Amino acid sequence: VFIDLYNKGLIYRGARMINWDPKALTAVSDEEVIYKEVQSRLFYVRYQVEGADDEWLTVATTRPETILGDTGICVHPEDERYARFRGKRVLVPLINRAVPVIFDEYVDREFGTGALKVTPAHDINDYNLGIKYNLEVVDTFNPDGTMSPAAQLYIGEDRFAVRKKIVKDLEAAGHIVKIENYTNKVGFSERTDEVIEPRISIQWFMTMKDLAEPALEAVMNDTVSFHPAKYKNMYRHWMENVKDWCISRQRSWGVPITVFTCEECGELLASREVFDHVTALFEKEGADCWFARPTEELLPPGTACPGCGKSRFKKEMDILDVWFDSGASYAAVLEGRPYLDAPADLYLEGSDQHRGWFHSSLLEAVGTRDVAPYRSVLTHGFVVDEIGRA
Repeated sequence: VFIDLYNKGLIYRGARMINWDPKALTAVSDEEVIYKEVQSRLFYVRYQVEGADDEWLTVATTRPETILGDTGICVHPEDERYARFRGKRVLVPLINRAVPVIFDEYVDREFGTGALKVTPAHDINDYNLGIKYNLEVVDTFNPDGTMSPAAQLYIGEDRFAVRKKIVKDLEAAGHIVKIENYTNKVGFSERTDEVIEPRISIQWFMTMKDLAEPALEAVMNDTVSFHPAKYKNMYRHWMENVKDWCISRQRSWGVPITVFTCEECGELLASREVFDHVTALFEKEGADCWFARPTEELLPPGTACPGCGKSRFKKEMDILDVWFDSGASYAAVLEGRPYLDAPADLYLEGSDQHRGWFHSSLLEAVGTRDVAPYRSVLTHGFVVDEIGRA
């Protein structure tokens, strides 16, 4: 399924912002992020205008530890309070990096001071602003949540320890205007309960642009019917707000991504011939041989790069997201059957699997076979205790 989707241009590898678990050291999907309401603090921090000793611009942030990665300040174009800052730059506190003041309607004029610090490496909305205005990306975190050399200060120290330290240093340098108590929602990893860190990372993604429309159409025209019917509108909401799905994980167990990269030119090798050869090895030795065997033993003899003709490759070490893997189960059920192109009559699931298993099955089926894998989906309830726990 992966190879078919890749060769159809529906899977790609690239650098995008993803949810990163600093404890498990892996990307996680949106569905694996649990948002909790936490008691935080809102820090009002002032930035000096470049070349003006007595002119400042104040922002409000819950994450002062990311200030060292700021590459811009954004205000609303109709906010008259900041009209005088057009064309000006401000200095990032403590490190004096000069960054531009940009104007965009994304900013909420009612939140904080109406001025937003822009840290493209550590927030998805800031990342999008950074792309729009060609801002520098400064990644101040290592994969384990400690400060990277790019931060310039507190290198190697944990992000939350730095939050306390930098506030004291900002206060000592005269940059803290005030601090308020603030309640906000923070994303936690479903598996480790670690605070998720938005992170730009090279990962594998399934493009949803060409899959969402046929998947949604199959549901809305009742090619696939839901029981209870309420899930139909819920599914429509999901598909109308879908974004590309990060399907790779950095774990030591799971289904390998059977792709090779040419060490000479970077060309990706994901042909059906190579896949069939690897599959035969998996059937004989198990999927663990992908990681245990040297790269050259995994390739068919005489394999050459289609780009440069060389024969030095490295194997992909990431594995597939478990939901992508389980979503391919329809292929295992239908493969080789005389009713190959006919969908199964019924898919039975718990509500906890709906967005994972069924959702991925439908997307992968329409992407590879242009047909929904099931005619009906029955979502059953759970036996729960007095407070609703399953």
